[in-house]
Amino acid sequence: MAKFYNEIPESLIEWIKKQHMFWVASAPLSPDGHVNLSPKGTADSFHVVNSRRVWYQDLTGSGVETISHIRENGRVTILFNAFEGPPRILRLFGTGTVYEYGTEEYESLISPETRKPGSRAAIVIDVYQCQTTCGFAVPIYDFITHRTQLLRMADIEESRNRVSGTVSSQETDKTGIKAYWVQKNLRSLDGLPGLLVAPDSKVTPVNNFNKESQRPKLRYSSSREGSSQSSGANVAIGFALGALVATAIPYILSVTRKFDILIRAHMHSALYLSCVYSLLCFICCVDTTGFVPNQRTTYTSVDWHQASQIIPMAKYYDEIPESLIEWVRKQHMFWVASAPLGPGGHVNVSPKGTADCFHVVNSHRVWYEDLTGSGVETISHIRENGRITILFHSFEGPPRILRLYGTGTVYEYGTQEYESLIPPETRKPGSRAAIVIDVYQCLTSCGYAVPIYDFVTHRTQLLRSFDIKESHDRATVSTEINPKGLRAYWMRQNLSSVDGLPGLLTAPESKATCSSVFDKGPRPKLHRLSSRDAGVLGTGATLAIGCAIGALVATALPRILSVTGNFGTRT
Repeated sequence: MAKFYNEIPESLIEWIKKQHMFWVASAPLSPDGHVNLSPKGTADSFHVVNSRRVWYQDLTGSGVETISHIRENGRVTILFNAFEGPPRILRLFGTGTVYEYGTEEYESLISPETRKPGSRAAIVIDVYQCQTTCGFAVPIYDFITHRTQLLRMADIEESRNRVSGTVSSQETDKTGIKAYWVQKNLRSLDGLPGLLVAPDSKVTPVNNFNKESQRPKLRYSSSREGSSQSSGANVAIGFALGALVATAIPYILSVTRKFDILIRAHMHSALYLSCVYSLLCFICCVDTTGFVPNQRTTYTSVDWHQASQIIPMAKYYDEIPESLIEWVRKQHMFWVASAPLGPGGHVNVSPKGTADCFHVVNSHRVWYEDLTGSGVETISHIRENGRITILFHSFEGPPRILRLYGTGTVYEYGTQEYESLIPPETRKPGSRAAIVIDVYQCLTSCGYAVPIYDFVTHRTQLLRSFDIKESHDRATVSTEINPKGLRAYWMRQNLSSVDGLPGLLTAPESKATCSSVFDKGPRPKLHRLSSRDAGVLGTGATLAIGCAIGALVATALPRILSVTGNFGTRT
């Protein structure tokens, strides 16, 4: 389930370079401090120096948590997880160093030719441990494109600095990106120092942003839900066009060459048939061809100025707004971050993507069903200090990031509190605890650097594997522990964290029978190529196929009818 390395294996370095995004987790040492988790999805911002050192270009955001935490204690964890292809989770545990914009170290890593708009620091991480796990609970997504709103917005702000720099380079700019740094990036949520030298740097911001590049699509509507035409409708339209062409040509020729009445009857009957068929298919949007079993997403452009008015850069709430509760319930996955208090402890971040695991009780309380994994970090950290952060962000539709800061409580499998939340009829295979979070602060930010992905399906390998383990427990006398069962796995893997903190306490010894609800339906596809790469037919192809079918039917139908004698009877 899990493997640890003292350095990044060469095979994983190549895999990292192919990923479209990553997540950064950090935490202050104070027991009251906010554990931070940030998604990073700007193209070409992550770099691998060697098997023990990586760095990334840190772009301006509404907060400065990672920089502040690294300055205080150095701890940082980088997470990658596979949305496409074989499942995998990769964590890089390391010690970070911050090189701010305007310093020599920054400029040695990020030249003006490679600098991105809004780049405020280079975060260098010396990796001391690398961990891989299965990723069986991470859903399958198709990558669509990178968002560029953050780059466009920062480029506009930097242009103000470039203009003011030509007037007076001796004063700190009153506008532009440097003014934003002064307003937003000098302190963390907990008051730790953030940017120190970048706001006062005399270096004029220069970047390599291509303003003429095409803007990505921000808002989408599914072809099943919106007014976009399905592949069946495309084939139907093509059918009508093909039939029209095939029947119109004889008609035109009949005018010039005096074709007999049979040709004109041929045209009228075929055209009538094709038009009726096309109209029915278009109205119903029925996919009669089966060429595209999975409908692709149709995107509609939205100007990023409009998006910035819809989703502000950052807002804080003392509770979860009702509008966000509805949005949370529609998300397919979330991420959990926690950390021990010790300065040498591992900051943890875990993706959670099993369907129907997250629940909102009210605006101040949420909980999720914690499934068995190769580690028990979140449970151990909550037992020690209670700190936990839940992250949601938009892969589809308008961009958004939501963080829920809270105090967690662990209710293990077999306890009354667990059973009151998760009865046997709703329990998932491998469920080991209910994690209840009392939310004391809620933060939304823009999400302009999160790529656009298209949700495909949930993976079920994790549920399948633990359903098998639980079946071994059910087949064993309750006083014994089956070495192939789930309880034995808990005793081997889940009694303590990586740092030696206590993990599961009562679940392994529980006498409750492991009962769960699991639909052993068809397995989802694990290695899926996008329609652009796998040859799935698009709009043009389906129109062409429909056109060919229409022409074939329009020309063949009269011949078939004439053979049977029906054609002559009708005329």
